[in-house]
Amino acid sequence: MFKNHLLSIFRNLKRNKGYASINIMGLAIGFAAATLIAVYVKSEFTYDKHYAGHEKIYRLSAERFALSSIAILNQLKSNIAAVEEVVNIMPNPSASLTTTSGKSLAVKDYFYTTEGYSRVFSHQFILGNAETALAKPNGLILTASMAQKLYGRDNPIGEKVRVNSQISADDFEVTGVIADLPSNTTLTFSALGRLPREFEDRVKDNFSFTTGYSYMKLAMPIASNDLLAAVEEVMLPLDYQRHGSGKSIGEFTSGYSSGLVVMPLADVHLQSNVQFEASEPGNAKYLFVFMCIAVFIIVLAAINYVNLATAQASKRAKEIGVRKVLGSVKKQLVARFITESAVVALVAVLLGFGLAEGSLKLLRNAGFSQFDTNVFEYSGLVLVMLAVALLTGLLAGVYPAFYLTAFKPSAVLKGDYTAGSGNRAFRNGLVVFQFVVSLSLAIFSVFVSQQLHFSLKKDIGFDKANVLLIDNTKFQIGENVETFRSELLAKPGISGVGFSHYQLTNLPLSGMIENGVENAEYQRIQYKYTDAAYARLMGFELVEGRFFDEELDGDRTSMLVNETLAKNLGGHVLGRKFDANFNGKDVEIVGVIKDFHYEGFRKAIGPVAFFGRPYPSLVSVKFEGTLQEAATAAEQVYSQFTSEPFDYQLFEQSFDELFHKEKQLGQVINLFTALAVFVAVLGLIGLISYTLDQRVKEIGVRKVLGASVRQILAMLSKEMLRLIVLAFLTAIPLSYFVVKSWMAEFAYHIPISILPFIWVGAIALVTILAVVVARSLGVVMSNPVKALRTE
Repeated sequence: MFKNHLLSIFRNLKRNKGYASINIMGLAIGFAAATLIAVYVKSEFTYDKHYAGHEKIYRLSAERFALSSIAILNQLKSNIAAVEEVVNIMPNPSASLTTTSGKSLAVKDYFYTTEGYSRVFSHQFILGNAETALAKPNGLILTASMAQKLYGRDNPIGEKVRVNSQISADDFEVTGVIADLPSNTTLTFSALGRLPREFEDRVKDNFSFTTGYSYMKLAMPIASNDLLAAVEEVMLPLDYQRHGSGKSIGEFTSGYSSGLVVMPLADVHLQSNVQFEASEPGNAKYLFVFMCIAVFIIVLAAINYVNLATAQASKRAKEIGVRKVLGSVKKQLVARFITESAVVALVAVLLGFGLAEGSLKLLRNAGFSQFDTNVFEYSGLVLVMLAVALLTGLLAGVYPAFYLTAFKPSAVLKGDYTAGSGNRAFRNGLVVFQFVVSLSLAIFSVFVSQQLHFSLKKDIGFDKANVLLIDNTKFQIGENVETFRSELLAKPGISGVGFSHYQLTNLPLSGMIENGVENAEYQRIQYKYTDAAYARLMGFELVEGRFFDEELDGDRTSMLVNETLAKNLGGHVLGRKFDANFNGKDVEIVGVIKDFHYEGFRKAIGPVAFFGRPYPSLVSVKFEGTLQEAATAAEQVYSQFTSEPFDYQLFEQSFDELFHKEKQLGQVINLFTALAVFVAVLGLIGLISYTLDQRVKEIGVRKVLGASVRQILAMLSKEMLRLIVLAFLTAIPLSYFVVKSWMAEFAYHIPISILPFIWVGAIALVTILAVVVARSLGVVMSNPVKALRTE
């Protein structure tokens, strides 16, 4: 019996190719979109969960930045019984790896680590083993990709590699090769070396030296608050010795806070967004939005099935009548239609998997690392989607099944069937719901795109264009800084050369307090070291005072402050002197520069100081002409001073990375919005088809009585437009609430104007009219006698 059902179902689908194609395509696109969203959301929620025992690993950081010190870790391991192992992992802005054969690579993702790494984090070792890889003082682990770049197909174990970094230049031995890390990993590296013992000994007792990212592995999972309480119990007497001068232990304890944060490893990606994160943080709100979109798209596709199925009523009515006359009972017919719906849904989900897999490759090639995976790697997700498809098919088939089987066989065979006409409001409601969702998404995506454009085009307070950044963190140029500058300036197209320390888009934190002022307020700042040429080269705007000057500032420490810091200091800041900790004990403000953006627009501009100190780890080169010409000229000069690989980047690209996450999320939202709109348009086609199916004879009568094609199209369009206008009016407050909530996350954003609402509404009306006319024209233009002959 079931086999006969299936044969009948496939024959029916074959007879109605157009109906079947639209139905399956709508469902397939819905399942493909939902699968892509599920892959992305699952990837975000499973960050770092590939590590064995990840639930027992906790990150220790400061409240305002993600780093901590080796000294603190050592104290915690010695004094908290639950802590089994600790590890500190130190990032490097750039390192060069040179093999004995002379092959050299500049590596941005090189990390140093203390010995306990392999006892905290687990990896799949292709060569070597976890127990011994970092036991050697100069052990080096490579990922498979880095091993391929350095050694090709050769076995690198035991090979020597010269590692030159900001802290040292040492020979390392390759002791392990691991599989490339998955994209949903916070600590992504291509090479991991044991922290040089000499450096570790130098900082192991310095609680203020925040070398890197600190992790603890516990014997068993415990609540973060309980672990933090244990951490503060250990740190309290140590902090009292360091900072409790002039206070009793009771006074110090009453207001004590270690300033440390303990967080489970798996929570870091979505719940931590402080400075110096090891990777770009995620956004849980976006994940919620995506999950809602996935549910809505599947619901929209299921609604389409209902509308398209009922639109076929006239074509299926006689089939049902004949089956009833031949003895089929309603129960059998209902089972048949529900089975047909389930089969269509399962075929659609299989096609959806194919579409999703192809889309993953396109997204991966477009730079979306979150989609660097394979659908079938998520076996659980595949099973869930199959179950969702089956459930969707069953639920979507219920209404058409009972609707179509409600026809009386005698009326059907005489050509008179009106059963179900009272459910017109229900079908119209489904279409309205589709367009409320799709129009709301469209309005939201317009605002997302406008905010991104605003981020990339807003005046940021300096000139980011045509600046080449050359890495000198290993001090490759040595003492030849001025000679290097002169040689570069002699090249055609090079208009300026400045030296500085710290990336402008990742400024470190410090503080300062005014000298000679009683009860002066301690000012927290972000800072950067620059030479006299840097501020002019970058186009910072001077508000008052002067820029750095080599002659005037040669024998003293000076600083430039931004408007925000000047305002925090009460204004009139020129000539005032400050104790800026390790940045100088008697630093004078010589100028105030206009506020500038150095972070994404979610955060407000904070107090910033530039200190005039010669620390040339970065070379900024202002150029005219093309990037390639500037890079070629700079490399020619660079190669005269060092044999280290030439490592450079365009500053504008580096700055725009601040908005990379927003850009990608905007593109993903636009993609899924387009799919939702497309599925909604298919739903509109379903409703139009149903309307035409029910009104063929009415249209024929109107034409016989003299109605023109234009008048009939206007009548049909008017009814559809009423539904779309209702959907649009409902979507306006809903989308406004969503947009307003989203904009509240930004310190700097576009105003919520009426124009995007008007654009979306106008485009929707034009699209709907085009679809109605295109779908209705064939029926309206047909011979009315043909329609009336069915009486």
